[in-house]
Amino acid sequence: MKLIAKPIIKNQYWVVTDGDKKVGNVFANESGFDVKLNGNIIHYKDTKEIRKEVSIEFQPDNMLKKAKEQLPFPEYPTTKKVYNSILDIKRKLHLFTKTLKSKCYYAAGWFVVYQGNDPQIVFCPKYIFIQRYEYDGPYKTETEAKDLINIT
Repeated sequence: MKLIAKPIIKNQYWVVTDGDKKVGNVFANESGFDVKLNGNIIHYKDTKEIRKEVSIEFQPDNMLKKAKEQLPFPEYPTTKKVYNSILDIKRKLHLFTKTLKSKCYYAAGWFVVYQGNDPQIVFCPKYIFIQRYEYDGPYKTETEAKDLINIT
């Protein structure tokens, strides 16, 4: 099986795998690259030399970008940008903030929140509402939430 170097830090650090098993690392430094395989470290000038000598295939960095863009809990819809994703284990909710530095969390999905006499359908309500009021959800679509309270 061919060795594959998967990028961890762009142009600096790769994990070398043989199928599903980790077998080594590639580190960039100021004079080139160090390849650590089977406890041995060998220095190379560039990645072309590594490909030729050790027969390691480097995955492109765009694979790293795609992995970062994926939501950690993609089951329920959210706003376009999601930061600081966490999972409320007790309520089984995906919580997130809308900016990187925000401290205000929102719950992913559609909810029926019972606030006052009439239930309201809310998309990604603030987490504090989920804590304070009775609710049903989350739901994947607004239609599912409307079906619960028979709103058309």
